[in-house]
Amino acid sequence: MSNIRLHAGYNEEEAGFIRYHLVRHNKEKVAYTEEEKMSFVLKNEEENIVGGLVGHTDWECFFVDLLWVDDSLRGMGKGQELLATAESYAREQGCRLMRLETFSFQAPDFYQKLGFKVMGKLDDFPKGFTHYYMYKDL
Repeated sequence: MSNIRLHAGYNEEEAGFIRYHLVRHNKEKVAYTEEEKMSFVLKNEEENIVGGLVGHTDWECFFVDLLWVDDSLRGMGKGQELLATAESYAREQGCRLMRLETFSFQAPDFYQKLGFKVMGKLDDFPKGFTHYYMYKDL
């Protein structure tokens, strides 16, 4: 094993190879489901995107990867509508929980009002802010 060397840099093919082997290892330990990606998109009359939620399901969980609403629509319930739609979808898919991450400069209070609980936080990341890890039982 003395011929092993470390290579630094990003390569899409190498990253895919590593991901494939990690997933294969994980499948030996825990039942795996096929990850399913899903988006819910808000569009205006001109068909321009004015908000949306991007997520995926895996291990009976819906992961909220991205949630954004245009500033012009903030406070009008559109973010809540997106999350409610995602939650309904998650329940239909048999998910037991939802999970997301947010920062103190984003919307942790908004998510808590909708039933999400803080399961962890990382203070001063990014510097001067807090990174929250949240979940909601379904």
